[in-house]
Amino acid sequence: MRWFLRGALAFGFLLAEPTLAVAHTSEPPEMTAGTFWNHFLPHHITYIQDGHAGPVIYDFQDPNCPYCHVLYEHEAPLIAAGKLTVRYVPVAFLTPQSPAEAAAWLQSPHPLHALKHFETIIGPALRSGRYQSLPKTTPTPATQKILHQNLTIMSEAGFEGTPAILFRAKDGKIGRIPGAISETDLKKLLPHLWQTKD
Repeated sequence: MRWFLRGALAFGFLLAEPTLAVAHTSEPPEMTAGTFWNHFLPHHITYIQDGHAGPVIYDFQDPNCPYCHVLYEHEAPLIAAGKLTVRYVPVAFLTPQSPAEAAAWLQSPHPLHALKHFETIIGPALRSGRYQSLPKTTPTPATQKILHQNLTIMSEAGFEGTPAILFRAKDGKIGRIPGAISETDLKKLLPHLWQTKD
């Protein structure tokens, strides 16, 4: 599979086999994949984390993406079993309603609860075409900035749609999966993911 990131990332960063170099200077300083994973991503992406055990993946999701909902359903049992931690990265570009729905997650006092509630009702809404019942709120300027930055990083990572997964492989390299994968393939991926060292 073509999982390993080759293209430019946000803010001029470029991944090179496991190092990340700033591309816009004559003598670019280097950043290891570990620094990218442990410091760049957590400080430049706004996410909603589900789980606290197992390897970590970043999952870019638009509220109105049906494949995102399917992937969420594949991830949920692994999270519950303590085999996976998912950092859901809200983006909002698929429909005019997407920003207001993503804002309902991000601006909630309990974003993870809001995301989980949304996932329980989005399936029937997608099947029926009735979106009126989906939670929405007006995005604040801060939320608009978050959604823009998340989308920029997703795009610069080479993704054109959702879902989109960033992960760190066991050998330390940064990997990417564009689009949904099956529950079977997700389980097969687990042993190849980086385990956080305590």
